[in-house]
Amino acid sequence: KKNDIILKQHEAAQGVYCVQEGVVKVSTYGNINKEFILWFARPGDIIGIDSCVSNENYSCTALAVEPVNACFIPTSDFKELISREPVVSRKLMKDMCEKINFIEDRITSISRKKIREQFAEMLISMSMKNKDAVVDNPPINYSIKDLANIIGTTKNYLYKILSDFNSKKVISMHNKKLIIKDFDKLSLIAIGDEPVN
Repeated sequence: KKNDIILKQHEAAQGVYCVQEGVVKVSTYGNINKEFILWFARPGDIIGIDSCVSNENYSCTALAVEPVNACFIPTSDFKELISREPVVSRKLMKDMCEKINFIEDRITSISRKKIREQFAEMLISMSMKNKDAVVDNPPINYSIKDLANIIGTTKNYLYKILSDFNSKKVISMHNKKLIIKDFDKLSLIAIGDEPVN
């Protein structure tokens, strides 16, 4: 169900979860229990691979953002599968490399970019990764709190950025959903090349 915890950081890894329906928020928590969102798992994604392969406790917490249907594979079965099926093993390695690259890009972005640039970049990334998109401008259905946690800022500061983006007709907001109206302008903001009005 929505807001159910699927796996919890620091708990012993029992296996992996394959997401079949819904969206899962994958986060890590620091020493002061501050949430940092790593990525959002969608249908086709697998959660908990790193911990099962390395025989360590789960390195993240996974929480259902909406009702989720996921298949659980125990660690022993999962390891047998990847040792018996090299095609599956290669596919999983490729998937893990993509996740690592995505998180490394996020870390680089956080260290080099202003918050508004990070936010613009994140909106573009989220809209591109919407696998169910059948329209030109798919809505972004995440809470302001989650969006703020992804880029490590406060809700109040993010509201200011949203208000600015909205006034410049870069995005629009309807029923708590964000819709990108101008990808070109958003892209310029993301690379720090926004024209000065």
